[in-house]
Amino acid sequence: MIKKFKTYYRKIFKGEIFVIKVGGRVITDEKARKSLITNIDELVKDGIRVLLIYGGGEAIDEALKKEGLNPKKVNGRRITSEKDIKVIKRVVAADIGMLISETIAAQKMSGYSFGNLPTRWATLKRRPKKDGMPRFDGAPETVNAKLIRDVFQEIPFVCCPSLGQLSDGTTVNINADTLAVALASNIKAAKLILLTDVDGVMIDGKLRSVVRRSEISELIKSGAVTGGMQVKLESCSDALLAGVKRVHIINGFTKDAIKTEVYTKTGLGTMIVRKAEKRKYEKETK
Repeated sequence: MIKKFKTYYRKIFKGEIFVIKVGGRVITDEKARKSLITNIDELVKDGIRVLLIYGGGEAIDEALKKEGLNPKKVNGRRITSEKDIKVIKRVVAADIGMLISETIAAQKMSGYSFGNLPTRWATLKRRPKKDGMPRFDGAPETVNAKLIRDVFQEIPFVCCPSLGQLSDGTTVNINADTLAVALASNIKAAKLILLTDVDGVMIDGKLRSVVRRSEISELIKSGAVTGGMQVKLESCSDALLAGVKRVHIINGFTKDAIKTEVYTKTGLGTMIVRKAEKRKYEKETK
């Protein structure tokens, strides 16, 4: 049965673009990183185009503390000072970036690994000052969807960190979820996959395998989801409204997490979809 599903999904996703976002904890864990790249390699060999966006998370926090700097966040989003960005560039572009590049090379994958978001892919806006402090974090303002899709006509796999430059050349940190959602939304990705350190959306201690977009506001209002998961679900809702067909939240520490989520009947995490896409999924799995 699983082989049949794999054959089916290979066929319908061939030529499509998946956007995968992964946090620093998954990247810095050797087993999780190797599993991630191996799974992506299999997707690429099956004809799926993959854009991997990665952040720094805890690795950034640890590096900042070693420098005597206090990590600042509001609603899960980092407030980046001029001193912070110097550390973040080193950790994300150099330290974590090299870990990914080395794993890609060992897997003998073809594709591009960038040190930052290509400047022609998107324009970024700087976030407003915080308590009078100039911020070195930003968010996508416009996305050149055609250019990105054209790149994937020639290149099957691209990865880049959640760093980019403003029009004056200033490097800013970008929330990795925000960047992944913006890119996936504008290029109308078939899937947006968010790799985390939790199994998915937990309701009353139980994993929900499917969540409809229309349920999200009530889950938040009732307090069933809070904190970081609330932010993720709000981002998922935005992506679905913008045209992404299916969004997945899965545990990146589970072996073959992506392959299991994409190619099996039930997957292993939580899939977030609009009502019409849920009906389509139900027909697929009958």
